Amino acid sequence: MPRQLIIDDKLRLRGDSQTRLNIEGALGEIKRHYSDRFDGIALDTTNRWATSLPGTADTIAISEVQGGEVLITTGTADDDSCMLSSAIIFSADKAAIFEVKLLITDVSGTAVFAGFTDAKTESNNSIAIHYASDALTTVASNAAGFVIDADHATSSIMCEGVKANTDATSVDTGVDWADGEAHILRCVLDVDGNATFYLDNGLVGAVTGFVADAVTDSTLLCFSVQAMTRANDGANTVRVQRYDAWQDE
Repeated sequence: MPRQLIIDDKLRLRGDSQTRLNIEGALGEIKRHYSDRFDGIALDTTNRWATSLPGTADTIAISEVQGGEVLITTGTADDDSCMLSSAIIFSADKAAIFEVKLLITDVSGTAVFAGFTDAKTESNNSIAIHYASDALTTVASNAAGFVIDADHATSSIMCEGVKANTDATSVDTGVDWADGEAHILRCVLDVDGNATFYLDNGLVGAVTGFVADAVTDSTLLCFSVQAMTRANDGANTVRVQRYDAWQDE
């Protein structure tokens, strides 16, 4: 048996591996791994997650559905915003990665940012990156992530970055997010602050998933899902079904 096994894609255990324990010994991950499946009784807002609810009647809470999830309900007033954020512990110079699975109930009435950003919260009527009145608006000084916004001319899933208040070139995935649809979003930062984006386990386009100069490499970031009411269509929901992040030690 070789001392090092290289697998380019994924490891799949077949046969009766699903019916019994199948790992002997300690499995030690070299990268630090942060994960939440939201399977607790209540969201841990003391030690794990920071929530900001500056709008009217907006809520963020565990929803006891199959497998567990966080249910974000946006405020009732137009442009009300709310945020669910981790600690500010990630950075490009540690090759940070996030992956999140989201479901948006009503795309035509919602704006969503999911990604790394330099602040856990923004003021009401703002999220880290959005398309206010169809204009790219970067509220954060450093951030990289996905944006879906009803104020945008299309419902395309956009890949965005902002580095030291300079906007990166936007990349359109060419995929429209449909009502009630879930997608898996992944962003990989490299040590130079560039970002590579993946949608539903595939690279965005052949090479277009690459966003140069997405963030400042040394800036500390949190992972955040931020949602905003659009078109006066209040109390829309975003369901965060799972979250993972990795970075070098």
